[in-house]
Amino acid sequence: MTLTGIPYGLFKICGGFALAEDVHPAAGWLFIVWGVLDILWNVAAAVLPGVFSYCTLSNIGRALDRRRPVATFESLLLAFDTLLSFGIVATMIGFGRIASLPTPMVGIWELAVIANVLGVGVERVWTSWPRDRADVQQNQMRRTVPTQPDEVA
Repeated sequence: MTLTGIPYGLFKICGGFALAEDVHPAAGWLFIVWGVLDILWNVAAAVLPGVFSYCTLSNIGRALDRRRPVATFESLLLAFDTLLSFGIVATMIGFGRIASLPTPMVGIWELAVIANVLGVGVERVWTSWPRDRADVQQNQMRRTVPTQPDEVA
C-alpha cells in the first residue's frame, strides 16, 4: 500500500494548495497537514508492518476496531480515504487546477500520478503472484474441475 499511499498523500497536499487559494487558507492547510500525516503513516507502516495502518483515517478505524468484536472500521475508512483521494484528483483535473499550482507542486503532482499508476500495477502483480507451493496447488485445483461422464453432451 505504501506504493499508492504516498502519492495519495501528495494529492492531498497539492489539493490543499488549491483549496487554500480557492476556498480558505485554513481548509487548505487542513488538507496539507492531512497529506503529510498520511505520508508519515505510510512510512511507519512500511517500517513497522502490522503495527500501523496506511493513513490517518484507517488508523482511526483501527483504534475503533479494538473496541469491537468484528473489525470493520479500518478497512472501511481506508476505502473511504481512497475515495476521497480520487475525489481530490478528479476535482483538480475537472476544474483545471493542476496548472495553477506553484511550479514545484506541478512536478510533484506529475510524479505522484506516475507513482500511483505504477504502484497500483506493481501491487496488483505482487498480490497475484503465488507465494508458496500451497498457493500454486490451490490455483491448480481450482482450474481442474472434474466432469461427470453423463454431463458431457
